Amino acid sequence: MLTKTREKLEELGKQMEQRVKETDEIVRKLQEQLEKEQEAAGKRVRSLELRVDDLERRLDGYENVIINLRNNNARLEMMEQTMERILARQSKLERIVKERPDQGRAVESGEKEEGLSAPVLSSPKDSYMTIDYFDFENHFRGSREAIKERQKQYLACFTGRERVVDIGCGRGEFLELLKEEHISAVGVDTYEEFVDYCKEKGFEAVWDDGIHYLKTIDRTDGIFAGQVVEHLTPEQIMELCATAYEKLDAGASLVIETPNPTSLAIYTHAFYVDPSHVKPVHPLTMEYYMQKAGFRDIKIVYTRSSRLPIQIPELKSENRDDVEAFNNVMKEVSELLFGSQDYAIIATK
Repeated sequence: MLTKTREKLEELGKQMEQRVKETDEIVRKLQEQLEKEQEAAGKRVRSLELRVDDLERRLDGYENVIINLRNNNARLEMMEQTMERILARQSKLERIVKERPDQGRAVESGEKEEGLSAPVLSSPKDSYMTIDYFDFENHFRGSREAIKERQKQYLACFTGRERVVDIGCGRGEFLELLKEEHISAVGVDTYEEFVDYCKEKGFEAVWDDGIHYLKTIDRTDGIFAGQVVEHLTPEQIMELCATAYEKLDAGASLVIETPNPTSLAIYTHAFYVDPSHVKPVHPLTMEYYMQKAGFRDIKIVYTRSSRLPIQIPELKSENRDDVEAFNNVMKEVSELLFGSQDYAIIATK
């Protein structure tokens, strides 16, 4: 009996030993397969890393291409505006030569002919006479499309109006917006090249001082003055407001946009870039001028489109009791530094 049991145990031992050998062989093969797959995976990873490096190099190249495209688009836009300006000059010369040959020759040669004079201007002849202001606007203010996008917010003030005056019309961005909304308008500017440019683009424009022009008309049902009052003296601004109030129809609006001196960033970013600026006008000062002119419905709007894309981040801490107070103060500081670069004052008669 013991012999048979011993034999069975020996047989079971041999079977288990055989199974262990078979299991070891399976494990060995699995390890070999795993090592091969790990090696292949490593090769794939290295290949992917090389492809990623190649893609990053290509992306760097594409980024440079995109930057170059943007720069080229900006250059093309400036070239297009310069070409339009040259065509406006040429068209004016051709018109003068056709109407009065002697006058045309005088203009081409730069001579002054008796009887030719500029309109009476209430602003002093300063930086406009020393720089090419058309080129200056193209270089610093931005593209016409960008300015149009910012000025769209004022269209609601002139909906349904029949005759709007755009004082300081410049390159005609707001005139174009009004035309697209089928609102009749006339642009007025003291810089003759802007007037010629606007006429060449099909807008009605007058070479004159804004205040003087308003005094020559009977009435208007809307006045827009974008980036103008910072070029004027306090006396001129008050005269502009008073004349506008006198000429506006009841229910019509005067909209004035100007740099915002309550945001300190204007002094480092834009205001003193333009040598023709006199001084920034505080919104409360403009409100006072409007009130003295007779306006009662007055609203000050700090434009979101002119805000800088910068702000002071909040401090996050659970161990300080004064964090909330600190963050509230820093919000005020952030607004003071990086708030709206422009504001608009909208006064309705």
